[in-house]
Amino acid sequence: MNRLNTLSSCMALAAVGYTGLVNAQTPLPVQTLPRVEITGSNIKRIDTETATPVQTVRREDIARLGVSSVKELLDTLSSADSGINTLSDISGSNSFAGGASAASMRNLGKESTLILLNARRVAPYALADYNEVFTNLDALPLEAVERVEILRNGGSAIYGSDAVGGVVNIITRRDYQGLQASASREESLKNRRYANSTASLTGGFGNLEQDRYNVLVNVELYKRGSVVQRDVLDDINPIYGEKFVSLREGSGRMFGNRGAPSTFSYPGNIVGNVGGNPLPGCTTVAAGNCFYDRTTRFELVPASERANMLLAGRVRFSDALESYSELLLSKTKTTYQAPFATYANSANAAPIVWGNPVTGQIKTFYYRGLPATHPLNTTGQDDADFRYRFVDAIGESVNDASQYRLLTGLKGSWGNYEWDSAIGVMGSTAKDRSRGNFSESGFLQLIGNYDPAQTDATFFNKPGGYRIGQPNSDAVINTLFPAHGTDGEIKQYFWDGKISGDVGTINDRPIAMALGFDVRRESFTITPTANRLAGDIVGYGSAATDASRTHSSVFAEVNLPVTQSLEVTGAARLDSFPGFAAHWSPKIGAAFKASEKLLLRSTVETGFRAPNLTESAQSTKVSFTSAVSDPQRCAQTRALANNLRAAADALPANDPNAALQYARADSIETNECATSIANITLNNPNLKPEETLSATLGFVLQPTPSTSMSLDYFNIERKNEIANKTARELLASEASLPPGVITRNSLAQDTTFSAVERVLYGVTVGPLASLRQQFENVSKTKTSGVDIAAQSRVDTGWGKLDLGMTATYLMELSKFSATLNAYGYNLAGTYTYPKLTLNLTANLRTGAFSNGLRAAYQSSTTLSGDFNDQDYNEVGCESLGWTASECRVGDYVRWDYNLSYTGIKNLTLTAFVRNILDRRPPYDLRALNETGGGQILQGFQDTQGRSLRLKAEYKFW
Repeated sequence: MNRLNTLSSCMALAAVGYTGLVNAQTPLPVQTLPRVEITGSNIKRIDTETATPVQTVRREDIARLGVSSVKELLDTLSSADSGINTLSDISGSNSFAGGASAASMRNLGKESTLILLNARRVAPYALADYNEVFTNLDALPLEAVERVEILRNGGSAIYGSDAVGGVVNIITRRDYQGLQASASREESLKNRRYANSTASLTGGFGNLEQDRYNVLVNVELYKRGSVVQRDVLDDINPIYGEKFVSLREGSGRMFGNRGAPSTFSYPGNIVGNVGGNPLPGCTTVAAGNCFYDRTTRFELVPASERANMLLAGRVRFSDALESYSELLLSKTKTTYQAPFATYANSANAAPIVWGNPVTGQIKTFYYRGLPATHPLNTTGQDDADFRYRFVDAIGESVNDASQYRLLTGLKGSWGNYEWDSAIGVMGSTAKDRSRGNFSESGFLQLIGNYDPAQTDATFFNKPGGYRIGQPNSDAVINTLFPAHGTDGEIKQYFWDGKISGDVGTINDRPIAMALGFDVRRESFTITPTANRLAGDIVGYGSAATDASRTHSSVFAEVNLPVTQSLEVTGAARLDSFPGFAAHWSPKIGAAFKASEKLLLRSTVETGFRAPNLTESAQSTKVSFTSAVSDPQRCAQTRALANNLRAAADALPANDPNAALQYARADSIETNECATSIANITLNNPNLKPEETLSATLGFVLQPTPSTSMSLDYFNIERKNEIANKTARELLASEASLPPGVITRNSLAQDTTFSAVERVLYGVTVGPLASLRQQFENVSKTKTSGVDIAAQSRVDTGWGKLDLGMTATYLMELSKFSATLNAYGYNLAGTYTYPKLTLNLTANLRTGAFSNGLRAAYQSSTTLSGDFNDQDYNEVGCESLGWTASECRVGDYVRWDYNLSYTGIKNLTLTAFVRNILDRRPPYDLRALNETGGGQILQGFQDTQGRSLRLKAEYKFW
């Protein structure tokens, strides 16, 4: 076959991130170059640049990025989503799949990005994130990685379901000999927090060519400490101090008194008590109230421990037959610290609404005050205003998970054909346990009847019950705050195989073809604890699944060298899942060598994602949608809150009623403008697969042997998306919905407005209670943009300088609205969707020293989202008192520096400085406004500042 010459091979390697450029002036005979398999194709080839755009991150590149996990590595990709659009174990405390991290590409979600390890699937995480099933990146090795190949468009024609947004293929070391140990430590230089440590041992023995075998063993350990807001309060951006109220000064109305000490304290406050408000035993009294520092329980980073092991072996029986086996084991544990449970009577806290998964009925927990007969209540009034924090409750959530994959296979050659087949089993288990939430039955037993319509003279004073501000027995605490959670298990058995080779010629140019199959049996169980399943945990939802299925696929791929310069590739895959017709995913691509320096390429393909077992099989999910703004009550609530704050401002600074007015204003604003609402979602056996049509068009250019660049336009349209309608969308069309979809409490149950205030502010409907729906093929998404990559190597007087750039420019991201029956706004450049993500790198190698510099940039975004986001558009920001500049998240660039030294035999020392300029990320007023509970920090990046990672690697032999 007359393929691209060595120069074009060099150009191709450079375009996907290869820094060790081949010497183009000494071409090798084509027949001496080995064929290799590239992600996105089942056909082995000599030239690594194909019609499909693939980015490669090699081992030396990973070292320069200063990352300590696969998740951190993928977050550096310009084509990957980051921030609050992705799941990580850091931000997963409120997730159905806490303790895990996921990847998402092209803003299409974590379930549409396929993760492979050595070109084969890895078991999904055993807990679905609501309905999304994904691979836990924290269970994958990093030190054993040789390179990572990223297919930046769909790959269903090659890899099947889930490869809609992209494919990440993590390739481990092959034929490694030696023993190497490494250890690293990273922490913030600003406050010595945000620390993590890693250690690994990698060993390999046996030369595959000489000894006919090779064994690789890699063990990795990772540990990260917890950080709470109190640890770093002195390091927050000063601008936040200007935005938040000072309890002493009574100024800064933008976010009420968030961040100030809380009157929800221990041993508590009873407003209006004779002789003073604070109860006996209070250690922090100010302005007539007992206060609690809530920042000690607001966690920015949870503690985490991980252990991963990879064992791989290969035996070559002959030049035509080889066996291989792999064993992947991982254990992860993430511990989330949660705020202690609080209590306040109904005048200051909205009822908690949740669902009973068994009956599907809505339940409502009301906060009632202390009765006049309670010994601590000296007000003489029933339903006394009582504020309390259960500091004896255990406020935490622990996620323990394990993952495994065991496979064995044979591969070899048969005449002109190469074949490969493997069988294996893989799976994952996860156990999530939380403490610190009321048991409804325990509350009734130990505290009393929370229904304000029922008389309970012994409320909070039952014999043998919970005692306010006093020691309580373990039995009482365990009954009132029992452990609850979910157990998950997923298991898959598989058998796959493929054969490839030349099947004909076109003008003496060989036609290559690949054929293959894949058969899988999977089972998935998600089992809530009995108290969760019974709806006994106040305010908590649940997810339950118990299903299994067998699915299979066959696929084919052909490579046609139409002319000396034009290569056309076609591929198709037929996937069969029970419940709906078999699905074809075809693909066609073309690569045209316009000259020795220019390669043009294009692809068109379809993709699909089959409904997973949590969406189509019998399941029920009771969840809570947070930060919901009620369009029928929020504006009136903000008017009331502003009047309460104005009245509080007029009071003397030491008047305890001022703090109470401020607290009520904050509380009711959260209740109606950033509330949490129960959402009951049922499975739907009639779901269709999600389908996509994607296309790419681009070029690879190498003007000189040491400089290359690529540009690829992408366009993806996805339809039949499986989801349920958002709370915002349902509320926008509430008048047209059938009864039962949106449930509201009656005006008699309104805890935000009094009867007089309802008339004064024009409130005519009751507070939100719940949403009820089922999964549907409800939406569509279209997205387009451009990926750009460039790099060059320059010989300087100090050494070789490698320059690199990767960028993604998002041109369009639009989501279909069933309410409009049309696409909404173009979200490119709106909240959490920056138009431009850019990485610039430079690395200078001088003798034993290597100096690297990286700039990571994201463009500015508005605070508003789609058409139905009325709270943060120009009018909404103006109503909040925010300027035009405050109604945006500014652009941001972070500079990192890497220094490595190899001057000591077998030892490599590395120092990585993240954020060398100690620049703060732009502040995000929307995130702060939607963060409840008095938190004054939305994330950890603001207080992390400059950080240092030190790493040592030693090779024993």
